[in-house]
Amino acid sequence: MSRDTVFDALEQMWDGRDPVPVGLVARMQAVAQAEVALADTDLDYELMMLVERTSVLAGTRSATTAYTLRFATGDLDLLVRAGGGDGEVARLDGWIVPPAPAAVRATQVGGDERSWEVAVDAQGRFEVPELPAGLYRLFLTPSDPDAKPFGTPAFEI
Repeated sequence: MSRDTVFDALEQMWDGRDPVPVGLVARMQAVAQAEVALADTDLDYELMMLVERTSVLAGTRSATTAYTLRFATGDLDLLVRAGGGDGEVARLDGWIVPPAPAAVRATQVGGDERSWEVAVDAQGRFEVPELPAGLYRLFLTPSDPDAKPFGTPAFEI
C-alpha cells in the first residue's frame, strides 16, 4: 500500500469521526483580521503551520520540547524553531527564505508585552537566544521599502 493511499485513508477516517466545524476557518480568519485592526497596523496576519514537534532528552533529568513553525506570505517563507530551553527561558531560531535584509521583533503577548528585536543575516538567519517562556508574535520588517511587512499569530515558547 502506498504512502498516499494510507494518508488518504487516514484523512477520510478523521473527516468522518471529527470533521472541521462548518465556518471555523472563516471565523478564525475574521478573528485574526480583527486582532490586526485592533493592533493599529497594516501588517498581514499570516497563518502558521506546525512543521515538526520533538521531545528530546536534555541533560540527565529533563526533557525539552521544540517546535518548528512555518509562516508564509506571497513569495516569502519564515521558518521558526522555538524551544530548547529549561522551561523558564527558551531559544528562538529563524530563517527567511529567500534571504533578505530585515528586522525581526519578537513581542510577548499579554503580561509585560516586552519585545526583542534582531537583524536577519545575509543567509536569512536570526536568533533570539534567551526568551522567557510564554506567548509570542513575530513582526518581520524588510529593509526593502517596497516589500510588505507582516506579523505572525501568537505561538508558545
